Amino acid sequence: MALTWTWYLLSQYPEAEAKLHGELATVLDGHTPTDADLPRLLYTRQVFTEAMRLYPPAWMMTRRTLVEYQLGDYTLPAGTFLILSPYVTHHDPRFFPDPEVFDPERWVAPADTNQLKIAYFPFGGGPRQCLGEGFAWMEGVLLLATLAQRWQMRLVPGHPVVSHPLVTLRPRYGMPMTLTPVSGTRHRPDRSM
Repeated sequence: MALTWTWYLLSQYPEAEAKLHGELATVLDGHTPTDADLPRLLYTRQVFTEAMRLYPPAWMMTRRTLVEYQLGDYTLPAGTFLILSPYVTHHDPRFFPDPEVFDPERWVAPADTNQLKIAYFPFGGGPRQCLGEGFAWMEGVLLLATLAQRWQMRLVPGHPVVSHPLVTLRPRYGMPMTLTPVSGTRHRPDRSM
C-alpha cells in the first residue's frame, strides 16, 4: 500500500518525480540498488517518508492503558482502549505545515525532531512499535529506487482516487497506472548474476 500511494503522489507532483529520477541516475548509474546504496538515496527516502506521512498504510491503531492515566482533564481507568491515528496526526498543521501537500523536502532537516518522534509514527511507537520497521524502510526505498529508475508511472486519466480505510489505508477503486520507460536511462546488468 505504501508504494501504491507513493506512485500516485509522484504522478501528481512531477517536480518531485524529476528530482527522484535525477538522484537515481546519479547514485545508481543504471545498476540495481542494494542496501549499500541506501545511505546515498537520501531523496528517495524522503519521497517514501512523505508518502507514508500522507497515506500511512496502518492508518489507525489501538492501545490499552495498563494503569489509570490522566489525559488532560480526563482520567482514563486502567484497561481503557485508545484509538490512535497516524493519518489524523500526520495531517495536523500543528506538526506539519501545509499538511495536504506532498513535500519530500520537509524531511531534509525537520525543525523539531523531538516533536516529530511523537507526531510521525507510521509504524506505531513505544514498546509496541512494529518489529519489521527497519526492514520495511529498506524494502520500500530499494523497491522505489529499483522501479523508479526505469519507469515513470501515471495514474490513468479520469480514474477516481478515494482512500478506503480498512485494516490498511487503500485506494477504494484500485490505482491503475500507465508505465512509460524513463527516457535516457540505461540498465547495467549486475556482474554477480
